[in-house]
This record gives sequence, C-alpha cells and structure tokens, in this order.
Amino acid sequence: MENYKKCDICKMEAKNLCFVCMNYFCDSCYKFIHEKEANSQHKKEKIDYFVPFDTKCKEHPTNPICLFCVDDNSNI
Repeated sequence: MENYKKCDICKMEAKNLCFVCMNYFCDSCYKFIHEKEANSQHKKEKIDYFVPFDTKCKEHPTNPICLFCVDDNSNI
C-alpha cells in the first residue's frame, strides 16, 4: 500500500500541493505547469507541511479538520 500522494499529472510521488489549482504535483510537473505567466503567481506548499484535506477532526469525526497547528500537531 502506498502512503504518499501521487502527482495529478504523471502519477509519480507528489511533493507539492498548489492551493490555486488544488492539485498535487511532483517537482517537475509543478515547474512545467507553473512556468507560464498565467500560473506563475500560484501558491504551493510542500506536502510534508500540511494535513491532507480529507483528514477528519478527532473531536468531531464527521467534519474535516479546518485548521491545524504544525508546531504541536494539534487541531485548532
């Protein structure tokens, strides 16, 4: 079982999430898609530093986590 996100373009291991495109990208595909001026201002985050969008709140299991503190690994 794979425990990593796949790039939405090439299906290799994703390293980035673009918060504008809302897609996962490996480094190569991110660079290719975002080198064009229209996409060059998009914001990305390295996958190591965010909680996936489908993570559920421990206190409210029917709701996804809205905010998450990276420093102490807790819900806010």
